[in-house]
Amino acid sequence: MDALLSKNAANYGDGMSEILDVAEALECVPGIDPASFRIDVLGGGLTNRVYKLSGDGAVYVLRLDAPHTVALGLDRGVERQILQSACARRVAPKIMYSNVERGILLLHYIEGEVWTAADLADSGKLESLAELLRRVHTLPLSGKKFDAESIANTYIANSGTAADIVMTGERCKSIIRNIDHTDSICCCHNDVVAGNVISTPGLMLLDWEYACDNNPLFDLASLIAYHELDDTSSMTLLSAYAGGTTAELCERLNLQIRLYEALYCLWLAVRQAVTSDASQANNLKKMQRKLA
Repeated sequence: MDALLSKNAANYGDGMSEILDVAEALECVPGIDPASFRIDVLGGGLTNRVYKLSGDGAVYVLRLDAPHTVALGLDRGVERQILQSACARRVAPKIMYSNVERGILLLHYIEGEVWTAADLADSGKLESLAELLRRVHTLPLSGKKFDAESIANTYIANSGTAADIVMTGERCKSIIRNIDHTDSICCCHNDVVAGNVISTPGLMLLDWEYACDNNPLFDLASLIAYHELDDTSSMTLLSAYAGGTTAELCERLNLQIRLYEALYCLWLAVRQAVTSDASQANNLKKMQRKLA
């Protein structure tokens, strides 16, 4: 995988992104002297390489595209549009520079405490998160609607041809097709997990790359399903968000949880196809059993 981080543009197949190193990316940013900054790697994956830049009295987060950014259907233009609105409402970091075509996003570094799964055991924090999601869901519509079946097809195309994976793909597509998508939509983050929540001390959301217009309950479902929240915590979150619960609202939430689980299972399959990992493989098998 180290070869994927080479400074030269690389051709990794149709839909793969151009690969820039940090120096090349910073040369595109007006007013930035790369030599003035300390560069620390924050992380990376299939779609991102992330760095912390410290220097000249400022701290930034630099995110660069990775080889599979385009292949996995991420729309950086929509993300930038939503981030601009989210920043204005103080629910996301400020954009310092963006170049969609070259896969560069420079953000103001937010000082704060990033949540962990342990924070979700605190009912008060869940209520604060529900309030944050209500604010997020008042952002202007982006014009891009969440298309679960298209996303599933993209993941399936990148997850290999092993028999169990093919069966999983068909099962997940069947689940997605049988979920009603006629609910009202709003601007959603679509990846609300603990690691994307930061207390500054007010709450903000990080990593908006999946954001678009969707059923608002999907944002609650992503947190509940990813962290396997128990019924008490799930209902605390739902009640705080909606001002109460009803059987009909709970059923709608359960459908969104099922939708998230189907997409998450396919996402795990993609990751496993690209970079095999024992823990990841166990998570994939667990999701396959759950969806069966």
